Amino acid sequence: AATTTMTNYNSVPTDEHTQQSHTNSYAHADMSSNSTALLGLAQPLRTEGTITEQNVYVNSFARAARPLSSDVLIKNGILSELKEYGKEIVPARCHEASNYLVTDAICDELYAGKVMAGLCSAGLKVQKLVVPVMTDESGETSTEPSKTREVFDQLVDEIIEAGINKNSCIISLGGGVVNNICGVLAAVLYRGITLVHLTTTTMGAFDAAIDFKQGINHPLGKNLLGTYWPASTIVIDPTTFRTLSQRHLLNGISEALKHGFCQSRELTDLIVQPLAQHGASKLRDPAYLEAVCKACIEIKVPTLTHYEESDYNEMCPQYGHAIGHAVEHLSWHDGREPMLHGEAVAIGMVVSAEVAFLMGLCDEQCVREHYEFVKATGLPAFVPASMTVEDILYKMSFDKHHVKKPTMGLPARMGTFAKNGDSFSFEVNEETIAEALQANMSKRPETVPTIRAAANADAAAIAAACDACAGQRMMSVDKLAPWATRSRGGVQYPCLCCAP
Repeated sequence: AATTTMTNYNSVPTDEHTQQSHTNSYAHADMSSNSTALLGLAQPLRTEGTITEQNVYVNSFARAARPLSSDVLIKNGILSELKEYGKEIVPARCHEASNYLVTDAICDELYAGKVMAGLCSAGLKVQKLVVPVMTDESGETSTEPSKTREVFDQLVDEIIEAGINKNSCIISLGGGVVNNICGVLAAVLYRGITLVHLTTTTMGAFDAAIDFKQGINHPLGKNLLGTYWPASTIVIDPTTFRTLSQRHLLNGISEALKHGFCQSRELTDLIVQPLAQHGASKLRDPAYLEAVCKACIEIKVPTLTHYEESDYNEMCPQYGHAIGHAVEHLSWHDGREPMLHGEAVAIGMVVSAEVAFLMGLCDEQCVREHYEFVKATGLPAFVPASMTVEDILYKMSFDKHHVKKPTMGLPARMGTFAKNGDSFSFEVNEETIAEALQANMSKRPETVPTIRAAANADAAAIAAACDACAGQRMMSVDKLAPWATRSRGGVQYPCLCCAP
């Protein structure tokens, strides 16, 4: 727990009589009849201030902050068993209160019915709110456009009007965006109520939900508004990964790869080697996804538990994000092809390796492996041609680690962060970042397939490689459920056994 101290400096009258009157009124008043000891309290009734040599009255107050603690539960099929587990997942103080399930339009159709039924059957009072989902021009769904003050304010209004109390709970059902929105909701409503995550995507399970950081976007940048607030319980049902598109599966893989790149060569190999050997079909292997999920959680947990001990624990989860956030935010504006968070972070990590090389912190092999491993997973490695160096540098100026200069963690070699004295953060000149971005752009092939085209090619490869569909290799999108049609436009899906 952290201790926060706030000090108030109030000028007091210099007139001797007034000052003496102030002292007589408070310091020497007979307050024995109000003594806290008579009430059985150990605290003093008053804390006396002091007067400085400059004749300024000084006092202060402090208390230990709310402990930040979360439990993570992973169980296949647990979303179908909430009648049994509901009251274990939602803390006892919330059992008689009005609670709110916040989900997105896709998860509403996929899971909200059984989740609501399970929680209500467990004896909980739960109402549902739905966040809009947008389909971008690539045919991919995303809740990122809903991670705004406008959507946040609307949710706040609906919850307050429907009624809550200090024991109410916000339950998120969805991916990283929904998890983040709900985190801010829980932190702000009544100055803090209970939060529970039922996270349904690899992005949520591998990264976004496994954190105390909660945030929403601002028109000038990503996650510029937010707070630190713990979910009491984070629930992961790996069966939900089956409904994800390939891009959304890779979205979380990128965040897992981040921890591998800066913390563990072993984790890097666990993620990359199966994909390099078996291709995109490995993303439909439940055992592979669950193994990556657990390994990622186990390497991230110490960075959260020991956060205050070293900036290593801040820089590792942020690796690639200073540049990645800028790339992601730009992609959603001015007619560019929108990128998912993990796609932009993958590019940010590759450029960060270029920065490290230019600063003499890593060798060419480290840079080369960044490109090779990112491309082996199927993630993008190059800054889109629609963005300029100047665009990215401007957006980076809004990053929270940008004080006088952009600040970031950088690799010494694959799986290990570089040290800067006792720190793991480096202030980087904009000229160096510009040179790194240009180095990345110079390596970009003349014709880079769009993210949508790459995803289609991978989907076809999965279908062709599948043995379980008995010759029924492809199915048209019009044979899928309506939510799938909305989620991917006219894109063909893999065979029946692999299709979301």
